[in-house]
Amino acid sequence: MIKNRQELLRDLIEKITRAMHSMHKEQCFSFDGLVLKRQQMMILVFIYENKGVSSVKEIAKFLNVTSGAVTQFTDVLVEQKLVKREESLLDRRSVNIKLTPSVEKDFSNFKKKYLEVASKSFSGLSDKEISQFAKLVEKIKTQD
Repeated sequence: MIKNRQELLRDLIEKITRAMHSMHKEQCFSFDGLVLKRQQMMILVFIYENKGVSSVKEIAKFLNVTSGAVTQFTDVLVEQKLVKREESLLDRRSVNIKLTPSVEKDFSNFKKKYLEVASKSFSGLSDKEISQFAKLVEKIKTQD
């Protein structure tokens, strides 16, 4: 049976969703002896990629969650002394989340370990297939 575009897209989205859930199922990441959940790890990566500081609003947009959810995720990171909150110099209503100096220093090792764990999900793909998949994902992403 030939599927129409809607059916193909629905099937694709369901498969991508299952793959992402499988990839991160009960997956925790360790940083400096602390166990982080996926959202917390993604926040650290996002902040690191943004020169070590990001606003709550930017993080919320990246994660596609509310600012309140970001606050809950970062509460644990603050308690673990991985990030700190700072009032924005440009807008007193805005809060920035900043990596602590020790996290900034050790982040490249953390990122390397994360990539090792995440790469296991792609072990069934050849380098060529990974390259093709990356190009397709980028093409989808640029259709905003």
